[in-house]
Amino acid sequence: MLKENILFSKTSNEKYYLQLYKIFKSEINAGKLSEGSKLPSVRQTAMKYKVNMNTVLQSYNLLEQNGFIEKIPGKGCFIKKSSDFTLDTKVHPILETFRYGQERIGDIVNFSNGTPTAEYFPIETYKKLSEQVISEYGGELFEYQNVQGMESLRVVLSEELEKDDIFVTEDDILITSGTQQALDIVLNIFHSKTGLTIALSDPTYPNALNLFTNACKVKGFDLKSDGWDMEEFEKFLKTEKVNLVYEVFNYQNPTGIKWSEEKKKKLLELAVKYDFYIIEDDTFSEYYYEEERPSTLKSFDKVGHERVIYIRTYSKTLMPGIGIALMITPRSFMEKAILVKYSLDPTTSGLNQKILEYFIKDGYLEEHASTMRNVFKEKYYYMLNLLREVPYLQIMHVPTGGFFIWVLLAEHIDGEKFYKNCRERGVAVLPGSVFYNDKRAECKIRLTFVSGELEEIKKGIEVIKDILINCKH
Repeated sequence: MLKENILFSKTSNEKYYLQLYKIFKSEINAGKLSEGSKLPSVRQTAMKYKVNMNTVLQSYNLLEQNGFIEKIPGKGCFIKKSSDFTLDTKVHPILETFRYGQERIGDIVNFSNGTPTAEYFPIETYKKLSEQVISEYGGELFEYQNVQGMESLRVVLSEELEKDDIFVTEDDILITSGTQQALDIVLNIFHSKTGLTIALSDPTYPNALNLFTNACKVKGFDLKSDGWDMEEFEKFLKTEKVNLVYEVFNYQNPTGIKWSEEKKKKLLELAVKYDFYIIEDDTFSEYYYEEERPSTLKSFDKVGHERVIYIRTYSKTLMPGIGIALMITPRSFMEKAILVKYSLDPTTSGLNQKILEYFIKDGYLEEHASTMRNVFKEKYYYMLNLLREVPYLQIMHVPTGGFFIWVLLAEHIDGEKFYKNCRERGVAVLPGSVFYNDKRAECKIRLTFVSGELEEIKKGIEVIKDILINCKH
């Protein structure tokens, strides 16, 4: 096979940017430009070929659209890796967390798992309701269900949402098989040949981050103690297009930060002004420890002019295996959302949907959530007080709810070595690097207090304290 030798010609009838595109494409395919290597800057290429910089920008944009390069803000354009099935080392701790799962393996103290352990699952109630609904509905629970979700469950959920000042009908609700599927649906709804840009917090929920990074351009914004710097965000919006914003507004993962109502309302104003939509992942609002239940962003959304795509999971409130979340979209999106959901997963467990319906309708959910809130509140204060006595460790933000405490290690501590020492001594933690898109934060650690009992929490913090004291200065 002859190698293509493409030359740039100002006498050609072909547009300059297309010629440049073909030259770079040919060099990438021939291996002259290796994977991961950086392209010359726009200015350098413009000078080399004696063309306008906008011409070079057009060619680079076309290379990006066709998957040959990726742009990293502030760094430049890089040759994209093809069919790379290796994992970034920074996500390995996440996989280790999943391997621990709900199991108590040996003497491991699990500060990394962000889900309550099996002993807190309402198994007896689930068993009772399971027998009841199977007796009442029989085999129809195991048939394919309405793709949008059982209507009877959606009616109950719409009534439940009114307690949080979210006023929707059953037609506004889509039942999904968890948060991840809901996020997949959103990305498919907004899919665009020109590419999506999603704004989120630095740091943020790693599963969402990994999903978004593979599907669109991600722009991270520093998270202050009450949300983003809204002036900084609007300044960005004046020059760059944002399609979506993703955030956990109440007790964010991993920081535990709760956005102020003022900033929530301002974000909605900006969404209208600059035409973008906001994904609200409302996972932890149920777990408030020092105040009343916080307001959701969705409760401020204007009816008929909605900008919020609201997601609520029942995996944290009940148990992961129930595999149900609800999603509220603007009505103009719902038909497409249902179609996308059908293509991803044509049905969500009818048995689990009906059990959840009864869980809520018969008052079990409210009772269970109240019990768990009191249990986790005790653990939260216990861990918080122990951490305040640990040297070379700073609590970055004292949360008022949620599952996590975000800490910073002293400058002289080697974060990677600390993480490995914890693992070797039976304490599972998640390093900060897994929560960031394009920068490492090895000296930041996320600790969760929901998995272990008080004695386990004490034991784990003592190990962390010993490791920090004995680290070389």
